[in-house]
Parts: sequence; C-alpha cells; structure tokens
Amino acid sequence: SSSNGAGSRFFSHDELKATASDPDEVPVPVNHLEDITLKAIKTYGYSDDEAQIMCDVMMYAQLRGNNQGIIKVATGGIARTEGCGRLEVEHETELSALINGNKDAGMLALYQALELGVMKASKHGFGIVGTHNTPTSTGALGFYAEKVAQQGYIAVVLAQSPEFVAPHGAKQPIFGTNPIGVGIPTNGRPVVLDMATSAYSYFGLLEAKTAGQPIPDNVALDGDGKPTTDPNEALKGAIQVFDRSYKGSNLALIVELLAGSLVGAAIEDKLASKSWGNLIAVIDPALLGSPEEFRSRVEVVLDRVKTAERQPGVDSINLPGERGNRLAQQRLDANQLPVESNLLRGLEELAAKYQPAASAPGAYKIATQLVHPEKVINDPYMASNTPIYQTATFGQPTATTFGEYDYSRSGNPTRTVLEEQMAALEGAHRAFAFASGMSALAVVCRLVAQGEKIVAGDDIYGGTSRLLMSVLPKHGVEVVNVDTTDLAAMEQAITADTKLVMLESPTNPRMQVIDIAAISKLAHAKGALVVVDNSIMAPTFQRPLDLGADISMTSATKFICGHSDVMGGILAAKDPAICDDIYFHQNAEGTCLGPFDCWLCLRGIKTMSLRMEKQAESALKMARWLEAHPLVKRVNFPGLPSNVGYELHRTQASGTGSILSFATGDVNISKIVVEEAKLFKITVSFGNVTSLISLPCFMSHASIPAEVRAARGLPDDLVRISVGIEDVDDLIADLDAALQKAAAATQGPRDLTEEKEQSLLARIKTLEAQLNGK
Repeated sequence: SSSNGAGSRFFSHDELKATASDPDEVPVPVNHLEDITLKAIKTYGYSDDEAQIMCDVMMYAQLRGNNQGIIKVATGGIARTEGCGRLEVEHETELSALINGNKDAGMLALYQALELGVMKASKHGFGIVGTHNTPTSTGALGFYAEKVAQQGYIAVVLAQSPEFVAPHGAKQPIFGTNPIGVGIPTNGRPVVLDMATSAYSYFGLLEAKTAGQPIPDNVALDGDGKPTTDPNEALKGAIQVFDRSYKGSNLALIVELLAGSLVGAAIEDKLASKSWGNLIAVIDPALLGSPEEFRSRVEVVLDRVKTAERQPGVDSINLPGERGNRLAQQRLDANQLPVESNLLRGLEELAAKYQPAASAPGAYKIATQLVHPEKVINDPYMASNTPIYQTATFGQPTATTFGEYDYSRSGNPTRTVLEEQMAALEGAHRAFAFASGMSALAVVCRLVAQGEKIVAGDDIYGGTSRLLMSVLPKHGVEVVNVDTTDLAAMEQAITADTKLVMLESPTNPRMQVIDIAAISKLAHAKGALVVVDNSIMAPTFQRPLDLGADISMTSATKFICGHSDVMGGILAAKDPAICDDIYFHQNAEGTCLGPFDCWLCLRGIKTMSLRMEKQAESALKMARWLEAHPLVKRVNFPGLPSNVGYELHRTQASGTGSILSFATGDVNISKIVVEEAKLFKITVSFGNVTSLISLPCFMSHASIPAEVRAARGLPDDLVRISVGIEDVDDLIADLDAALQKAAAATQGPRDLTEEKEQSLLARIKTLEAQLNGK
C-alpha cells in the first residue's frame, strides 16, 4: 500500500480546508486520502483487489507530486467501459506474452503484464509482455518499474495513449504523452526513471482546468498552433514534446511504435477506438554475469554522479526519482498530503456514493460460488471434479526452460485451484494453502523483524498463544497481550514499533466480538499490519479484508474441510507485496498443503454453506436453551442479544457461527457434563459435522499457564461446544441429560476432581484472592 494505513475517520471538506495554508489546497491525512480514493474507485465497479492495485498506482504518483494521481478518479478517467471483459492472454511463448485488455482498465492490464514478465524472467532470465485494447491510463510508469527493480530485475516500461501531443513542427496531436519508465536495482532503493515524452500531461491539463489555474508557459498549443497557458485552449489544441525539438519528437515516435504498433494497439483515432497499448520488458542481470557485481558497479556510477563537482548555486545532484521519493517520504512521515480543494470535494462526493458489497461479491451468492469456483484446471478429459495432481515433480519443455509447474512445493495445479477459490471468497489478491493453521500464522509472524512488536488479544487460541509466548520472544520479537474489546487499551498498546496486530473475532473460547474495522484503522495509523484469525466464521460468514484487515487466516481443518480429516490453513491477503512475502516463505520453508489434502478441502468447500447455515441455526437454538438452564451461569454466543458484542457482530458478519461456550460456576459440574454427553465427542478443534465438546482450559488452551488464564478471565469451568449437523433437539436432550447427572452428582460433598486438578484449582484461587486484594 502506498500509505501508512488503509482507513481513517471521515474528515469533512470544511474541516480540512480550515487547516490549509494555500486557499486552493487542502492538507489531507494520507491514510484518509487513500481510504476515500479506494471507495471512490469501487464506485466504478472494481473489486476490492482491483481497487487496491489502482489506488496504489495513483497514490504512488500523488505522493510524489505527479499529476498521474487521484485526478484520474475524480474526473472519471478510470471509469470502467460498459461491457468490458476480463483480461486475456491471447498469445504466449516462454519469453513473451500479449494481453488483450478487452476494454478493461489499463492499470490492471499493465500490472498483470508486470507479474507475467517477472515470472518469465525468474525462469528464463527475460520476459517481455505487451498489452492492448485498454481504454484508460496506466498511471505513473515509475510504480511498475520500481516494483520490478525491487525484485532484483531491470525494467523497461513504455505506454502509448491517445492523440494529445503534436510532433515537433506540427500543431495536430498525433502522439500520446507516451511515457517511459526504467527501473534499475541497486544495493538500496532502485533507481527509477519515469518521464513523459510530452512537456505536460493530459491529466495535468484537466487538473489545471478543475482548479481554474493556468498551465506553465510553452508546454501546449492552442487550436491555431500558438503557445497558450489556458488549459481550456490547450485541450482544443495539442501538448508539445518535452524538449520542444525533434529529439523529443523522435523519442515519442519510438514509444508509439513499440507500445502501439508492436502490441496491436490502435494506430489512429486512438481516443475513439479505446485501444491503447503498453510494453514491459523484464531483464535478469544474471544473464550477463553476477547480479551482485552489477549492483556494485551501479553504486560506483551513482556515487560518481552524486559527488560530481557542482555548478555554482547547485546544492545537490539528484538521481532519477530521488526528488519524488524524498517528497513522498516527507508526506508519509507527516501523514499529510496537499490536495487541490475542488479535486478533494469531487473525490469525497464520489466516495460518499460507495456502498460496501455483501459478504461475497459477484454475480452469484456464496453457496453458488462454493460449488462453482472461477478457477478450473484445463483438463483434456473434462473431469467433473478437480483432478488430484499427486506428484512431486513435473516434466519440463526443454533442458533449459520451465513450464508453469516444476516442483509441488513451489506450486501444484490442485493447490492452485484451492488457493484461487479461497482468494475469490476472501476478496483477496492471492491466497495460500499451508500444512496447518499454525504454520500459516508462523509465516505471518515472519513478517515481524527482531526488535519489532506484535500486539495480540488476551483471549486467543492456545496454539497461537504458545507461538507468541514461547517461540517468538526467542527471536527478539516482543509480544503484548491486550483486551482487544477495549479500543482505548489497543490504541495505547499499538506504538510506532508495532509491526503486527493479531486478532480473532469472535475470540476462542470466550466468543468476544472485536471491532475489526476500528482496530485496523488504529494499526494502520501506526504503520502496522493486521491479521485476523477468521476460522470461527470462515469467509462464508465474515470477510476480514473487507473490514480493513491486511491478512485473513482461516483454518482449513475446521469448516472448509468440515470432516476433521485434514490439517490445513489458508492465508489470504490484498497487498501484492505482502503476498510476495508470504509465497517466498511458503516456498522456502516448504509449509505448503499437499495435493490430496487440497483436494479434500475442495470437496469440503462445496458443502460449506449448507453445513455452516445448518450448524449456526442449531447453535442459536442450543444457546437460547442453555441461557435459560438453571445450572448455566453464562452463555457466550454472538447470536444472543445478551452478548455484549451482539450488535457489533451483526455489522461485520452475516452469520452467528456455531461455536458457543458456557460457564457453570463449578468445574465439577462442567467436567461431568462433558463426560456424560453421548452425542458430543470430547476433543479439541471445531467445525466438524459431528458435535464436539471440551473443557478448553484442560485441552485446547492447556498450554497457557493457569495463572495467565486466570488473569485473562478464562475460567476452568468453561465448556466449549462446536455444534454439528445432527438434529438439534437430540443434541439438546443429550445435554439436558448430562446436566441432570451433573446436578445429581454434585449435590453431596463428593469431590470429583483428581489430585492434579485440585492442586491447579488451589493455585487459581490463591491468584484470584491476590487479584481481588489489589
């Protein structure tokens, strides 16, 4: 993401205007500007991940004072063409590809070209990808060039656009602004050249027109071919090439031929045809020797340029992109970005029209999406179900080239189907299938460096607690546990050194509801990422990424599989950079889910909606019954109006889930209930078609020390139930019989706890007495 955060409270235009030093500009918090920009983009019909990509491109420009930024949103420059299709690779070789944009957004087409080019360069050392048939701007090419260079490759990016620029000596526009982007990897930040071959940008004219301001001298001509500073007249005439000479004109021509003629884009009437082109070449320096030696030699040249003897009055010599990067960093540090007043008003009006999508966007409802995934394997036999590619390796086309898959640790077709279906269900850029939920969370923790901090809840899964308390501190990572229902406490805990905030909602096992959106805003304001363990809800009922979280983790062991015969975990993320980090660790550490387990998950997904709806309905009936039972002191279930988080849960989830917990006030009673229930299997985990029951403090959360559990308000008598698909009346009757036996057995002085349990209870009572005395 281009800013420190993805969300903020809504600032009024007048409120922001009051703080402006320039009456025509308004200082806007960077995270707020990104928030309203995302919302405004979505009003054009773009999905969450599409909007994020486009927002990142435009915020990259806006932060650097480049007029390829948010003006495109407010003026309709990114409006989706009616009837546009999906991006399609219509021609491909090992080293090249041509993408047909099918009238979709230029930014999305070029971003896909970038990813495809990098993939080819990673395998073959070189990748060249063209795009055509896109009707909207690709934005600042420096964004794409820098993305490539950050991965160690050289990038050359060219873009063709409609007739806005006149060749040298002409008054008729023939060329586009035809920008060039080049990215060079170094030992530090890449060197990035981003320059238009025109003296001014088309959107710069629109920006000046919107603001009612003149444009600089000698950058544009009016309809008669005379220089003008009036943007309205310039729009009737033409922009000049950047150096007002034949050299700039010839450079613009070369871009026109390579990013237009070569890729099959329009070569005349470009504005009317809505078919503009792009070209990106990705080069691995290893083709010509050692990449490390190349970067070292680059550093020598850069140092010579920076330290060259300067002319009188020159304070410093800037490298390509250096001035813009410095400005962007200053604005990020201050969390403030000046925006022209009318432009901001237009953007806010557009953002106000945004209406969040339902639980799972798209043409089909969730139950249909579960059965009909978008991604299918190109199977020559047209199998009704996804085939299992139970193989470790894949044959390759030649001795020196790779196909799409080579080794199942790095990628497997069966796993790809699962991952792409989960990405679609979560509203993510990508999803990743891991060997367990804990291995997935462990990879998320890899994003935190030594000396940085994780803020987590104080009511979390025992396995997560063990990872945070016993593993991460050994690697120099500080972990702070906080009551995540207390926003004030969370705001105080999330400091500048916080890298990650880990949430569960509802929590396990006390079923507390956490304000994911509010905490995400707090975290993003400090530059921290947010991961939500969404295992209890799954994307069927809740999509954390829609609420502002950066990463969603869902245990595939639970509702995805649904039959307790798979161990697995899914990570889903929106930010492509985060996705790249996750994939690197998954591949490097070999924590991926095997093909057969992926197939079992794909089988389970088809019935996930049926199971979860049935289980939630039964859980609500059971929770109401338990709440009225005389032996039950408290029921924790987000579907009960008596639950503190009832109203909040309704705003961020579409279902109640099927996990509940209750307290009896007496561990002896709870122990008897668990052991006497016949239809409930005594075990850890949840989400099975069979109903499960447990005492969390002695099973799933036993790894948390007793004194810590007591301090967190996790009582030993707490019973957790995962409601299955059995007839709920049978389940309730079974529980009723168990409770009756517990009542009868505890009427006398008989002690049903074993010696170890008695010792543990004594420790807890001592601690509680100490706490009460404070």
